[in-house]
Amino acid sequence: MKRLWMMAVAAVAATAMAGESGMDRRVETVVGRAAEALQGARKLSCKMTLEMLNEMEGMRQEITTTYALAAERPAKFAMRYLKGLPTFTVVSDGTNLYSHLPMMNRYATGPAPKTYEELFQAIGAMGANMMFVDNLLRDDVRGSLLEGVTKATHAGTATVDGRECDHLKFEQEDFDWEMWVTTGDKPVVLKVMTDMSKAGMPQAVETMPGMQPMKMTFVNRFSDWSLDADLPGNAFEFKAPEGAVKTDALFGDSEEGAEPELETLTGKPAPVFSLEMLDGAKASVPAGKPGETVVVLDFWASWCGPCRRSLPVLARVTEEFKDKGVVFYAINQQEQPADVRKFLEKEKINCAVAMDPDGKVGQAYQVQGIPQTVLIGKDGTVQAVHVGLIPDLEETLRGQIKALIEGKKLTGERND
Repeated sequence: MKRLWMMAVAAVAATAMAGESGMDRRVETVVGRAAEALQGARKLSCKMTLEMLNEMEGMRQEITTTYALAAERPAKFAMRYLKGLPTFTVVSDGTNLYSHLPMMNRYATGPAPKTYEELFQAIGAMGANMMFVDNLLRDDVRGSLLEGVTKATHAGTATVDGRECDHLKFEQEDFDWEMWVTTGDKPVVLKVMTDMSKAGMPQAVETMPGMQPMKMTFVNRFSDWSLDADLPGNAFEFKAPEGAVKTDALFGDSEEGAEPELETLTGKPAPVFSLEMLDGAKASVPAGKPGETVVVLDFWASWCGPCRRSLPVLARVTEEFKDKGVVFYAINQQEQPADVRKFLEKEKINCAVAMDPDGKVGQAYQVQGIPQTVLIGKDGTVQAVHVGLIPDLEETLRGQIKALIEGKKLTGERND
């Protein structure tokens, strides 16, 4: 099973191993050679980039995250977040397993697994975020790559990053995918593209009224491969980032058997930021006159069905209170300005849109799911956080804004 990004697909049902009739012998040869090279390397390292592509109604959104990977058998492992959408860092030094979530700046430690099989099982839900890496490190690489495959074909050769590659295509019950493997000695994987059209997207449309059919594609790119070369002395060293908070667990069950409670923003000073808006102006917090301004933030993207339903409501309600010191910013998450303008024009939505191209403001406001609406009181503290398309949005929002205008405090509960 290919482990994919958990913000998009939490899990994909397991499928049975295909019979030989659906397997092109040339595919078996290429996969077998790649598996032999990877399994035979005691040490390896590379850089990995994951692109998540969403296409809907002529609009396209691309989210990119880059990692550095180092591994040394039997179970030393480091997958470090470098840039892009903040996700995770996992390091296992042979004695301890460390995990860090940059978005929350929290980390956890535990005993190091003895094998890669145990490692990928230990990190639980984060295994969905391993970007295909687990398939390349398991004891049986060939079996892991071909698990669930019902048909495989050799599509010829192609050039990827200046290197000649065998282009392979695979079909499975829940998704289809392609892989590019270098030709020559010690073949390595340079690119994997997975089409998630069959993996629950139609069901998602049915359960989210207003969401149009969307095509979702993952593209994993691998570069700077090194097999059996010396690794830096600190390759498996973990240092907690400045300000990081240690917690019992970041994923899976904690020692008490419950999900760890994530720190909320409510009741705390709103994170300060300054962003460029679509019209060239600046969006910022603090905003307006100190002690007189209520700020409403909405973190959204045009490809998000619930966002498309909630944004017009937010724009309409906040406009009602514009003359009473209410400032509204719709903070777009990592889309291109042209795509955002196209969406706003088509939907006839008129509001102040700020662009968060690298998601750093979203990170500061602990955005893990969109839409996320944040209400900031006149005293500059976060008074409410709503995640998702909440029931009675218009009524709830109007009542909370009125209370904040009057200088009242809200309960500060986070609604998910």
